[in-house]
Amino acid sequence: MGFRLGNLTIAAVEEKHKFILSDAERETLESMRQNDAQEIENGKFHVFDEPMTMFVCDSYDTRAEVIKILSKYNSDIKGQLGVGFQEG
Repeated sequence: MGFRLGNLTIAAVEEKHKFILSDAERETLESMRQNDAQEIENGKFHVFDEPMTMFVCDSYDTRAEVIKILSKYNSDIKGQLGVGFQEG
């Protein structure tokens, strides 16, 4: 795995990629986001900024929940935005 940099808030993701979540969706995602990327906790994710915006989730289930929310905005999202998970 290469290097990743950054710690984006959900509002920063919206601004960078030019889409707007509902207030409830923003609150849900913000409650799942964690600042520290060292060990991602259960049900959480970290958002990296470089080399591309990437939600790194703790598990497949968390990834599925994030994708469920973001997929509504596929046609609005500008640029590359990824959602993955890291095992272990």
